[in-house]
Amino acid sequence: MSEAAPRPDTTIGDEAAFDAWLAATDSALHQKVAAAVHLDAGRAQIFAAAVAMETVPVTAEEPPEQWAHLEAVLREAADSIAHWVVLAGPHTLSQQLTKAISTTRTMTVVGRALLPDSLSAPWGLAADFLTESHLHLTQLRGGIIHRTIGRDEALALHARSHGGVSTFQAALQHSVNATAPGSKAHVVMTRLLATTEMLLVLLRWNRDSIEHLFDDSDHPSHAPSANHR
Repeated sequence: MSEAAPRPDTTIGDEAAFDAWLAATDSALHQKVAAAVHLDAGRAQIFAAAVAMETVPVTAEEPPEQWAHLEAVLREAADSIAHWVVLAGPHTLSQQLTKAISTTRTMTVVGRALLPDSLSAPWGLAADFLTESHLHLTQLRGGIIHRTIGRDEALALHARSHGGVSTFQAALQHSVNATAPGSKAHVVMTRLLATTEMLLVLLRWNRDSIEHLFDDSDHPSHAPSANHR
């Protein structure tokens, strides 16, 4: 990365030059941070840490200490249900969609990073549906925020998103059934299935919130306009 531009002499009151120097410095800082941070790798590393601690209890009556610790970790994890329930209200549509979008992205990264090469083909087929849902959700959120779509288009995008996640769930369940219980692949996919269940609940909340947004006769200004940009 190139060094920041030398600081100009501002004693002569050259505010424009000083502003330009600040902008160049800020841009250089952002470039350095972007080069040093890999969000996908970070997501996968966090998930991997939880999975690595998970072991299969010898008996249901006497779970090992590691199992209890994992349960505590998962309760505090980003996909804990406690973090989802706050999004149940109809006025949280933007936050709901943001959560759904980030979840589909994280699930895709986790599967690609943690599943063995022997499952790359079936995982790739399943993840294609997850990727399509991610794109539809991104388009839906953008259209609602910028008020460029109407009710029918919003519901159509939502239906395609929900259908993709449901198909992903069925494909992943098939793969889970074909793996040995207790194996890392089985553990990872079981955790992904649990997250998928919560994602489908969130998408149902999305649907209710979209209906509320466009049918709220008391607040018609909330509804996006197809002609407003």
